[in-house]
Amino acid sequence: MPLYSKGTNPLVQLPEVLAVGFTGHRKVPYETKSRQVIRDFLAQQKESHHGVMYGICSAAAGGDQLFAESCLELDIPLRILLPRPAEHFRADFDEASWQRTVRIMESAISVEVTGRHEARNEQYYDCGIQTVAESQLLVALWDGQPSRGTGGTQEIVSYARKTGHPVAWIHSETGVLQFLNKEALRLIDTSSELEFLNGLPDVGVTPPGANSRDLAQAWLDKADGNANRFAPQARRVASVPIVYTAAAAVMAGVAPEIPGAAPWLGISAALGVFSLAMPAVLRLHVRQALWARTRTAAEIARSVLVTWRTPRPYEVIGAEAAPWLSGILRSLNFLKMEDNHCAETPLSDFKQEYRRDRVAHQIEYFSRQARKAERQERRYATLGWVCGAVATLIAVVCLSGGLQWLANHGFSGRQWLAFTMSALFEIATMAGAFAAVKDCARRRRRYRELSHALRRWDTQLEALNTWNSVLRVVERIERALIVEIFEWRSLVLGAASHKG
Repeated sequence: MPLYSKGTNPLVQLPEVLAVGFTGHRKVPYETKSRQVIRDFLAQQKESHHGVMYGICSAAAGGDQLFAESCLELDIPLRILLPRPAEHFRADFDEASWQRTVRIMESAISVEVTGRHEARNEQYYDCGIQTVAESQLLVALWDGQPSRGTGGTQEIVSYARKTGHPVAWIHSETGVLQFLNKEALRLIDTSSELEFLNGLPDVGVTPPGANSRDLAQAWLDKADGNANRFAPQARRVASVPIVYTAAAAVMAGVAPEIPGAAPWLGISAALGVFSLAMPAVLRLHVRQALWARTRTAAEIARSVLVTWRTPRPYEVIGAEAAPWLSGILRSLNFLKMEDNHCAETPLSDFKQEYRRDRVAHQIEYFSRQARKAERQERRYATLGWVCGAVATLIAVVCLSGGLQWLANHGFSGRQWLAFTMSALFEIATMAGAFAAVKDCARRRRRYRELSHALRRWDTQLEALNTWNSVLRVVERIERALIVEIFEWRSLVLGAASHKG
């Protein structure tokens, strides 16, 4: 029987997202031809992709408008990146062309300004680079000639080529389509991690509502529910081989002292074999790996949801830091952009909700876990010291002639005294092993550090009054919380890989 099985047509699944970016000239010599090639290419990509596809571009005159209007005609969601604030960007247009751009921006699911403080040419360059960074495939409407200024199409295509990004190059004069870095197209694949998580059963969730946030919340509940299926057993099961190994050692040690030792030696051997085989039989490392994967996904989804009503996409962690999460992050960010019709939460309300529902909750959680780890550490240390001290006392008595004195006074349980001493030493050893398995000391220190840091950040949040300053602190908080789970993931999956 498998440790886990895919759900039967699970209802709660994040969409597999394909992001197609665009760069192109402002002056397009053959607009009708270029529009048709762009539209046909997008239609083909939409037809072949079984998930959700959306476009990313600026909204400048010329190629950007052709790409954006083609997306809207094909019902492909559109994300707009503006190199400058709209009131400054407006100066680059005549009235008719600006009205086209206004209609495009009104129909987009997301409009974001990428540049504010750079020089004008740098703003256009940075906007093009961000388009490449956010897309999986770049469409370029380009005549093949060098750029006529910083941020031109050739510079963006050159950057994409050098970084191994797949580019669909449409020649702006001939209309011929060819691929650059074509070998990279095979990397535009289904995210295996997202496919795995989507396939898990809908544990403890109800069918999501109609909007994107409901789906994201239901997916979080699903990942959380599946993580909880594995987490409680992992450490508990890991402790069993320790107990069996200790019992086997005690049996082997005292068997020679007990009449009819063969059965005791047999029991010792059986316990030893079972302690070695148990992790494989119970698939302990697989269970731990499943917990790490589902718990990481749940915490990422939780982090996205608590920042859902903020004015920019989730940027706490990106695919460059966690490539296995790229599909999940892309999907959640798309759902967040798609939900932009809901009113953005006022800053004061966001601060209040975030501090109450996220920061205060995490402070209480880490403080409680620190106290729990400290109590566990103290109990195991006390048990180890007491058992070790009593076992040492018995050993001293035996070595100093105490056994003979006891025998002279009618004590006949010599073998049981040896058994008791051996058992106590093993219990002391087990106490230390349990403290290590449960990671008591590190958890206590780490949880206290996090609770102190969260209190400091909470004070900063209370005093801040702009979105940018608040989001900088929020991103520090979310990053600190995610780093904790990433450390566990690395340790657990590293051990599972080594065992595998």
